[in-house]
Amino acid sequence: MQPAFINRHDYPELDAILWDRADDLIDPKVAFHVYEERWRFIAQDRLLERERTLINELAKIYGHGYMLVA
Repeated sequence: MQPAFINRHDYPELDAILWDRADDLIDPKVAFHVYEERWRFIAQDRLLERERTLINELAKIYGHGYMLVA
């Protein structure tokens, strides 16, 4: 089951990497792909536990358990 839209303001690092989007609510599949594509811009030491959980859940659903990051 696909999760509901994600409020970007609940996840500080996601909010930061969505610098080119104005939407407050993000489709989960889009969020996953943005996390993958812009992983190098994420301050991993500042990820909140709830954001780590979100990333892991998105990877399970959309990445079949994996995130392809450089």
